[in-house]
Amino acid sequence: MSAALPPELSPRPAAARADTPASKRRWLAWFTTALAAVVFVTSTGGWVMATYYDAKIGRILGLSGLLSGDSSGPLTILIVGSDSREGLTRAEARELGTGTASNSSTGQRSDTMMLLHISGDRESATVVSLPRDSYVTIPAHTDSSGKKQPASKNKLNAAYALGGAPLLIETVKDETGLSIDHYVEVGFAGVVNMVDALGGVDVCVPNAVDDWRSGLTLPAGKSHVDGLMGLAYVRARYIDATADIGRMERQQRFVGSMFQEATSAGVLLNPVKLNAFLGAALDSVEVDEGMSRDMLLDLAGELEGLTPRDVRFLTVPLSNVNLATPVGSSVEWDAKKAALVFESIENDEPLVKEKKGPTVQIAPADINVQVLNGSEVEGLASSASADLDKAGYTIASAPGNDDRSDVTATVIRFDPEWNTSSKTLRAAFPDATFEEVSGLGGTFQVVVGTDYTKPLKVRVARTDSKLDSRTAADELCG
Repeated sequence: MSAALPPELSPRPAAARADTPASKRRWLAWFTTALAAVVFVTSTGGWVMATYYDAKIGRILGLSGLLSGDSSGPLTILIVGSDSREGLTRAEARELGTGTASNSSTGQRSDTMMLLHISGDRESATVVSLPRDSYVTIPAHTDSSGKKQPASKNKLNAAYALGGAPLLIETVKDETGLSIDHYVEVGFAGVVNMVDALGGVDVCVPNAVDDWRSGLTLPAGKSHVDGLMGLAYVRARYIDATADIGRMERQQRFVGSMFQEATSAGVLLNPVKLNAFLGAALDSVEVDEGMSRDMLLDLAGELEGLTPRDVRFLTVPLSNVNLATPVGSSVEWDAKKAALVFESIENDEPLVKEKKGPTVQIAPADINVQVLNGSEVEGLASSASADLDKAGYTIASAPGNDDRSDVTATVIRFDPEWNTSSKTLRAAFPDATFEEVSGLGGTFQVVVGTDYTKPLKVRVARTDSKLDSRTAADELCG
């Protein structure tokens, strides 16, 4: 593994570079992926590699009074993607139609804002998108000319334009009621470099797209894109009927796709690709000074078991996506549902409470069963029927005796027309034998034998949650 390290990486720890630019601004919510990169540092080189890669991360000073700086327990991190062009070549900027850092006259804006919450047990993470056009109250502040400005209503991204990271942090804290532990920024070039380092990622569009504004050109369905096209995919604002809302959903799917690619064996087991991705990811972010190397290293070890299914994405619930305001069309948060999201984060509770066990489509309550004793063990059918009742299955009729009395492992008879429902019982009884019996109807016969064991717990795939969310493992085109 060491042969693939950068040539300047000595086996002895070197002093961290002191010339990390403090002016870098990076784009989009890639910290979930960058965080995965830090996890990989732990497992592929230890302290020496961590020291080297830590020197590549830019740090933003002066935020300590606004952030808790916690590194243990539940963590809430504000991730900001600015629309800085820094790091893009002239050719890349021309292809994307963005302009370069030197010729851009629009100023720097917070193009994307997300809250990343990492649970205290380190077994799950939640990423909540905050629309840039959210109509919020910007706290009183002192502007760049030293003049004091009163609190005022404006769009959320105005907070960054008016007062940079400090004012944005204050605004988000006031609007959500959350304590923010850390802050991260990512820029345009970060997207391009990380995606290219991975060898591209998969994206999906329902219809063919040829958008001259963003440079996005894709056929309908799933495509594998490089960094430039990936950036166009997450930047495009005019290809969805819901404009910015649709774009946020695409960004969430893209982050999930990157997370899957970054945690795949093709990256983890390829030293060259892994090193390239680590360098691109960590060189593409700026973090608050409280996120020290040791803190990131410790967090990496704690998050080692995090999988794409453990990372859930959602947009803060909205009540109005076309709110007329003095600052233009804005979006308004659904006060009740948004409070539910932020209370869950504050209390470190999962947004979707899922029971442990295999995921199934049909709930036990929707499955009728009758238990038959296929052995000579007295009372076995009654005991098994009670187990199934406790597990939530509908007991269609009283337990009885089967024609057979030599059954050892459980046998389940079912009508093939109820094949989808059978998958729930297959998950609950993985060692059972399943027999198709045409004409049996909607009641499953569970024949228990001498080796009978209680049904395993299953969890039902969520289809009716009050909060619209998805995980990084969900089907990309779903």
